[in-house]
Order: sequence, then C-alpha cells, then structure tokens
Amino acid sequence: MQAHGVRVFVKRAGVQLHRLIPSGQNRFSTASSASPESETGAHHKQRERELILSVLSTVPSPREARKFLNSVSGNETMRSQREFEERQARLATEEPTMRTPGQLVPGEILHSERAAEARETEAVPRRLTASVFIDGLESPGACERTGKLLAQIQRIGVSPVVLLANNGSADATCGGYRSIIRQVHQLADAVEREGGKARPINEGVFFNNPYDRTDLTVDPELIGAAIAQGHTPIISPLMADAELQVKVLKPRVAAAAVARALAQSTSTQHAMAGSGGAFSLLVARLILLGGADGLTGEGNVFHRFVNLEEDYAEVAAACAQPDVLELMRTCLAILPPTAAGIVASVDSDPSLVLKGLISERPVATQQRARRNQGVAQQGQAVRRAGIPSYRPLPSYPFVDIGVRDVAKTADVVEAPTQFTLLRHGFQIQRHKKLDTCNVPRLRSLLESSFKRTLDAGQYFERLRQLQSAGGVEIIVAGDYQGAVIVTHEAVAGAESLPYLDKFAVLPSAQGTGMADILWAQLRRTCPSCMWRSRNDNGVNKWYFDRSSGHVRAPAQPGATQWVFFWYQSSVPGQRTLTVDEIQSGIAVSQKIAPSFV
Repeated sequence: MQAHGVRVFVKRAGVQLHRLIPSGQNRFSTASSASPESETGAHHKQRERELILSVLSTVPSPREARKFLNSVSGNETMRSQREFEERQARLATEEPTMRTPGQLVPGEILHSERAAEARETEAVPRRLTASVFIDGLESPGACERTGKLLAQIQRIGVSPVVLLANNGSADATCGGYRSIIRQVHQLADAVEREGGKARPINEGVFFNNPYDRTDLTVDPELIGAAIAQGHTPIISPLMADAELQVKVLKPRVAAAAVARALAQSTSTQHAMAGSGGAFSLLVARLILLGGADGLTGEGNVFHRFVNLEEDYAEVAAACAQPDVLELMRTCLAILPPTAAGIVASVDSDPSLVLKGLISERPVATQQRARRNQGVAQQGQAVRRAGIPSYRPLPSYPFVDIGVRDVAKTADVVEAPTQFTLLRHGFQIQRHKKLDTCNVPRLRSLLESSFKRTLDAGQYFERLRQLQSAGGVEIIVAGDYQGAVIVTHEAVAGAESLPYLDKFAVLPSAQGTGMADILWAQLRRTCPSCMWRSRNDNGVNKWYFDRSSGHVRAPAQPGATQWVFFWYQSSVPGQRTLTVDEIQSGIAVSQKIAPSFV
C-alpha cells in the first residue's frame, strides 16, 4: 500500500509536482530558486532531488495529494474555509441567540458585513501560508536543518512566516539583544544556502497600542512586503517601547500577536498590507519547532492528535509541555478553523514537517505504529481460519520519516520521527438514545455526507430497537457537523459486537480535521470495532489505512458487494476481537439492510 500510494501520487500529480518544484520560477511558489550562477549544477540537481524525495516520502494518498495541490493553487482549503464561514453566518442569522460575539469559536461570524462579504466572489488571490515559531536553535545542526526545511516549504508553494522566539536564553541586555540578532541572521543565511530566500526583520514589527500600553500589535506591512518579494520573513521577538528601550518579548505574547496579524490578513476582499494589492493570506498550518518532538503526558504517553475543544482539560492536566500546549491553543483560537497545529522537534528531519504540511495524518514512531505481539498472533489465527487479513506495512498509516540506515553507535543520535497534530476542533456530544438527539439534524447530516436519501423510518426504527437490546452509541461533533453511530450487535456465543454503522462528515466541515476528531473519539469509545463498506466506496482507502484487517465478501450476482473491516486495540487489558467474533460479525453485518434508498 505504501509503494502503491507513492506510484499513484507520482502518476496523478506528477505534472503538478513538476510545476511546484521547477528549476526556476513557478506559478504557485512564493519564492524562486537562487540563480543558477550562485551554485554549481551538481549542487542544484542534488537539492532538487532531495526535495522531490522529501515530498514523496510523505506517502500522500491520491486524495491528500489533490487536496494539497488544490490548496497551493487556491482552491480546496479556501473553498472549505469559505463554506464553513457561510454556514456559521447562516446559523447565526437563523438562531441569533445561539452565540454572542464573545462566545464565537474560530471561523464563526455573526450576520454582519463580513458575512455578506464571505458570500461574494473572491477578488483577491490567496497565498498559502504557514506560521512557524522556532523556540531555540542551540542544538548542533539545528540552524542548518531548519534553514533547509524553510527553503523546501518555499519550494512547494507555501509562504512561511517565521518568528524566532526567545526561549529564555536571551535577556534584554546588550548581550541578549546581540544573541537574538545573530540567530535571526544565521537562520536567514541557512535558508539562502539551501536555495531559498529570507529577509531578517529585527525591529519595527511589534509595537504597543498608543491607547492601551498592554495591547501588543503587529504591523503586517513588513511581513507582506517580504512575502511579495518571494522572501521568508524571519522576525525577531524584539520591540522598542515609547522610551526607545528594547524589550525581548515572551514567546506566547509574540506568537499570539503574529497569529492575530496573519488572521486579520485573510480577507477575500482586501489585500494584505505590504503586498501591493497582490494577495491576502490563507493560513494552513501553525508549526512550533522546539526541544520536544510533540506533547507528552503522564507516564510519557505521547499525544499524536489533540482536539483542543474537547481534549484540552484532560491533556493539560498532565502535559509535560504546558507552555507549548497553551501557546498552540491561544494561536489556533485566533486562526481560521481550517488551520492545523504541528508541534515537532527543531532536530526533526525536514521531511517530517513536510509530511504534516502535505497530509493531515499524525506521524508516530515505528514502535508506536507496530502492532503488539498479541494482535499479531490474532491476525495469524484469522488467516488460519480462512479469513484474508489485511495488515498495513509497519510504517503505515503512521509513516516513519527521517530514520536512516546507519550503524548505530553511542555517538549517533536518531532524528525524531513523530510530531503532535492539533486542531481547535469541536465539542463532542455523546448520546445513548435517539430521544436526546436532534433527529432531523442527524438525518440531514447523514444525507449530506453520503449524498443519498436515507430510508429514515426503517433506519431510525432499527436504532430504537437496538437501544433496548445491545445498545447504541451516537457521537456528535460540533453543531451536527459530524457524527459517528455505533451499534452493539448480538452475536452467537459472545458479548455484543461493536459495529460502526455510520461515519458522517458535512462537506462544509471538510478541511477542519473533523474526520480525525471523530475517529479518535470512536477509538476511545470502542477499543475494537467492525464495519462494512461498499466495494466501490471512495472512502475505502481511508479505511484501509486505519484498519487492522479486512475481507471482501464473495461476489453474488445482483447483490451489493461489501468489504468488511475491523480494528483492534493494542492497549493491554482492553477488549480485542477473537477470530470467532470476527466471523460472527461478518455474518451479522451481511444481514443488515441498506440504510439508503
């Protein structure tokens, strides 16, 4: 599957990839390569080869490849963000009491001039942007790796806006001031050596509101001018106050101010200051490169994905990096809802962060992605029982990036191979009965997601019958923007079997991380589960990536062709499905009547 994904990406997106990674100017990229005269031909070819390999090593699915390419050309992400805003404006108009201005989540807007503006045809091109916060470059080689990463981000058509945060090693003394300036210029030089363009911005970006000295403001004109010229702005956390005294800003304060300035430059009708009327921004990622390779909790538990709206309190209670978590929460609350956050190590291989830019899947170490011994033995038993078992490669879907085949010695330090993906996300509702749900909204969600008409009477009657039998779990995300319906089916000689009956996401919520949020909630609710999908369902590739096994039902003339999936828990003590339960579950699933007409 991994090799197949690369081949499909190259086949279907090869022309676009060539346009994104040309030898000179390109139509999407925010920066051009350094002139051929400034580097040898061999060095230039080697740089191009490394970039192509880094992009291909992300192993994007065809859907992920198309989405990223459309985002760079100003289609996919922009459309998702616009649809989300239009929906929120419509809800605010229909139910004006449901939110007050102070209660709005990112992307939610009341009926106002901006709501009407969002419905109009866009007049200003959007520039795909990533906000990058770097918390220290002290480790050996960190500056060179980060420079290479920023140059590669430029080359794939994304405009990085970089803030070099003060990690506490620099103070407001003359020595601290010089240390920050030195790091900013060293990073800019590293970007230039890798064929990119960078512009250090040491002063003039931050200033205090003259009417409120506690309100830190960012002048976006210097940032916009740098992007317009194809440069990566690298901003130092320095500000001169009214007495011309230089202050070193704290990371959270400076990062929030930059995020606010970028969010205010995302209008579809007004160009960003400093761009000469050429573009506004489309902020897709918020990347924090620091000392940790992600967020960890009690017992060194690694958090691959965090839905801040639902999981923040639980993660914050035992987070080993509370300042990082709070910074990401603050900034993602400011940025549009389609933006995702990445927390990675400054020592990470550049291809690891490119993975987070191109796809939306978390990355884990090989050890975390690998099935435990018990699950492996169960898979062997399934095959012996005659059920074909699909097993992803050890590095899929959580792809190992940056691991090299080198002799391991005491002096070799392996690059981090994981990061934490964060979304502002949605609040989660859980229901055990249909009576507590908004059934008309749930029906509308299912029909919009599947683009088919639900046989509502038959379907909801089946759910009501199961409520008093095995049980029903209904997980609703946000304002019925996504939902998971799990039924507990009776099987012979075993306790009820968790069956994933429906997995639905509104088209307007695509690009907001809804699918990952719902999947995480499903895995939390049901450690092991089964489900079926039509043989020609375009979502099957997504299911293959996340399942422990699958089997295709024998072809029957005139009958629906099904693929049966299951996933297993790898946590000791949690329920796993036995071979007999899987066989019984397939038999039960085949008897469930189709839900749509």
